[in-house]
Amino acid sequence: MDLGLKNAEGYYDLTAYEAIKNVSDNEKFKPKNIVYVCSPLSGDIEKNQQKACEYCKFVVEKGHIPMAVHLMFPRFMNDNNNVDRTKSITMGLDILARCDELWCFGEEISKGMLVELVFASNHMIKIRHFTEDCKFISNKGVIGNGD
Repeated sequence: MDLGLKNAEGYYDLTAYEAIKNVSDNEKFKPKNIVYVCSPLSGDIEKNQQKACEYCKFVVEKGHIPMAVHLMFPRFMNDNNNVDRTKSITMGLDILARCDELWCFGEEISKGMLVELVFASNHMIKIRHFTEDCKFISNKGVIGNGD
């Protein structure tokens, strides 16, 4: 069966063409998962934020939308101030609650990451674990959410 521009009689049939084109156009706008990027911030903040940018690019390459609050909040919140840090963690968890998945990057888990991982596990948010080099490790995450 020819799905081109012509009908069975050989005449141009733009109705069929438009219908097929619309189906493929709709695939482009298929809902994508929002992935919470879980990686360290503390320590070498500049290096860790650069890595978080790389993780976000990886999420996009996989066809999803990244959410990395540790790239956003430090621009206006002070991670060294306990009040700001607590607010940042609370806001981050509120955002995480709206995400489809959490992707954890790296083998070392910071205190902030552990809070996010426990929250995701308790709220049945799918956890995927990757190395620092974005190599897949597991779907169970680092705390074993039984997924």
